[in-house]
Amino acid sequence: MEATSKLVGDRGIEITRVVKAPRALVWMACTEPKHIDQWWGPNGFANKTIAHDLRVGGVWKYTMTGPDGKVWPNLITYTEVTPMDRLAYDHGDWENPKMFTGSLSFTDVEGGTLVTLHNVFQSKDVRDQAIENYGAAEGGKQTLTRLSEYVQKQPTR
Repeated sequence: MEATSKLVGDRGIEITRVVKAPRALVWMACTEPKHIDQWWGPNGFANKTIAHDLRVGGVWKYTMTGPDGKVWPNLITYTEVTPMDRLAYDHGDWENPKMFTGSLSFTDVEGGTLVTLHNVFQSKDVRDQAIENYGAAEGGKQTLTRLSEYVQKQPTR
């Protein structure tokens, strides 16, 4: 199944994809830096984790380097960590740590794990700018596709 995206309300974007892997493996790929750095972000981007503390109030501080070599500082502050089920977070950069809120949820389905990425922006205009200027919906679909491809290559499948 390919990743799909849809607008939710006037401020949200929801991206879903069935990943053909057990939920435990998908959870691990989404919560351990040695794995996240291999797939997080749109096509052509590379990650480097600087700090990672997976707990409510903990942060994931990392950089994303784009295909053009530009480095994007990122900061995720976890607001919910429910093992194997859901991660919720504030997402921003090092100077503005809450540009939008996000969540990842994991549901067992026939053939694997349904992963849902849900982002909510401060306003409709901000969401629409994220889609138009940064390719937020397409980038989310690429991110979940990269996750799927990554976990399918793992030996513990």
